[in-house]
Order: sequence, then structure tokens, then C-alpha cells
Amino acid sequence: MQLKSFTVLASVAMCSFLAVGCSKGSDQSSQSTTTTTTSTTAPASQSGSNASSASAATGDAGHGKTIFTANCAQCHGASGIEGGVGPSLKDEKSRKNYEQAVAWIKNPKPPMPKLYPSPLSEKDVDDVAAYVESL
Repeated sequence: MQLKSFTVLASVAMCSFLAVGCSKGSDQSSQSTTTTTTSTTAPASQSGSNASSASAATGDAGHGKTIFTANCAQCHGASGIEGGVGPSLKDEKSRKNYEQAVAWIKNPKPPMPKLYPSPLSEKDVDDVAAYVESL
């Protein structure tokens, strides 16, 4: 019985620790809404020439997985689809396109921590967005 109580207490403590860690440094602004609105209108206005430039901006999902594992897995799960403190990112591409994913990573809403521009670089953000879009 003591082991069960300890396990429950340890689980609660770990969840609390992760929740506090995920909210650390989450200084947010309304730029996310503006960026999302801009990103939402951009795909609708893309023509053939603009579509090629948008695909050139796509990140490296393989490198993104490495960055994700180091910075995001503690809340979203090892592969991003398990969830946990943070939501599962399975089929995130049905909710956000690549540009919207990049905008969200750069300017997330709490409790997701703001990791850009440090520790994540512009390329890291692009790569993580590409990985998340592949889930």
C-alpha cells in the first residue's frame, strides 16, 4: 500500500514539475494571432510561382525529430503523438499548415514555453514544424 501511495505522489509531483517547466518563459504576445492570420491568407493567394517558394521554406523533418526529442518530447511524448502535459500532435497538419506550425512554435500560447529565438534557431523551428507536420 505504501508503494502505491508513493507512486501516486511521485506521479503528481512529476506532472506538477512538468507543468511548471512548460510554462517557464512563456512571455506571449498577440503576434501569434497576427502571424496566423497572415499565414492563413498566404496559401489562398499562392500561385504556381509562390507555391514553389513555399515548399523551399520547408524544414528537414529528420533534423526536426532530433530537436523535438531534446526540447518538446517531455510534454508531447517521445514521438509527439502520445501527449502528456502537452497535447498529442498526431494529425496536427489537419489543424495547422506548415506556415501556421512555424508561427505557433515561434509564438505559442501558454502553457507551451517560448523556445524561439533561444534555444531554437530559425532553422530549428522550420525543422521541428516539418517533423510535426509529418506526424
